[in-house]
Amino acid sequence: MIDYKSSSYCDAYSRVNALVIVGEALADRHFRSLARLIPEDEKHLLMLAAMEGRHTVDFSSCGRNLGVKPSMATGKSLFTALERLFRALENSRDVVGCLVLQGLIIECFAVAAYRAYLPVADPYARAITVAVIDDETKHLNYAECWLQAMGQQIHSQIVHICEKALPLTLSILKAMKSDLHAIGIDCTDLLAFFCEDFTQALFSVGIPLADAQRLLIKTAAVEH
Repeated sequence: MIDYKSSSYCDAYSRVNALVIVGEALADRHFRSLARLIPEDEKHLLMLAAMEGRHTVDFSSCGRNLGVKPSMATGKSLFTALERLFRALENSRDVVGCLVLQGLIIECFAVAAYRAYLPVADPYARAITVAVIDDETKHLNYAECWLQAMGQQIHSQIVHICEKALPLTLSILKAMKSDLHAIGIDCTDLLAFFCEDFTQALFSVGIPLADAQRLLIKTAAVEH
């Protein structure tokens, strides 16, 4: 039985909640950037961005419900490397890179984290998390469809950005492992969910299943 009001739970939750809030706020900004990079899909991408903005508000309310103040400095620090990479891709107008980073990698990581959190969430946060998972799936589907339509000529670009971004993403999981454990999340389950979702996402955009699995194994070996 989880004691959602215990000092140890609230302490860990302050950092986990901040990570989620910062991640959703950055996703909002990233989809607005993508709306400028892909003007033909501007309306749809701004709608996806607005969803992410609502998630920021919703997850902020989860912290308030528990009387927890998020440790925003921690959340921002953990996302620094991924945000720097996205800005570099954005500045070079690398649409493929931006979509792979935000639309595949970060979205799969978010969905995996929320799936792992769902069984141990407090009742208030559980209802919000269910709705957010459904929204994040829409963001993932957009990226998959756009990248799939580009064909095989972008496969090397996809692999290249994955090789850069996956270690940065998994380093967040490593840094947050003890806090995630403290709020009841099984990090092994989270990683398994991520590998499952991300492998399927790569396969859906045309990357052979064996290559997708090899990419994840290579990253995991480096992180280990």
